[in-house]
Amino acid sequence: MRAACIIVGAALGLAGCAASGPTGREVLTGSIEPDKARLVIYRTNAMGFAIQPDYMIDNKKVGQATPNGFVICELPPGRHNVSVGNLALNVNLGGGTDKWDLDLAPGTTTYIQAEPKPGLTVGVITLNQVADNQGRNEIAELYRLDSTCT
Repeated sequence: MRAACIIVGAALGLAGCAASGPTGREVLTGSIEPDKARLVIYRTNAMGFAIQPDYMIDNKKVGQATPNGFVICELPPGRHNVSVGNLALNVNLGGGTDKWDLDLAPGTTTYIQAEPKPGLTVGVITLNQVADNQGRNEIAELYRLDSTCT
């Protein structure tokens, strides 16, 4: 029993330390260039903290689904595919999708929330587009993650 408590305590500690850096409140203060669109992908839920697949935009890795963190990308306006690199043979048992096709408008910010769900072998991360005010509020205290986005 004591060993189980130590393992659970360590896991919770790691989940809280998963991300560090500037917060959403600090990062999202500036305006967007009129010829760009901003995409923010974030994860608030630490459930399944060990499951951290890659975020992909147009089949290119841009970051990881780290709890308490977000990735921000400035993209050309237009159609983009956003996905999560979940294990190929895993089956999502919790509903939702791990792929979105988005039409990004110039000068706007789009928020995609990543959520852990149960899977057949391990958990999966699903994506959900959320309203601007919800996304902005939820990332205010999250941390910007390293990414390949500009």
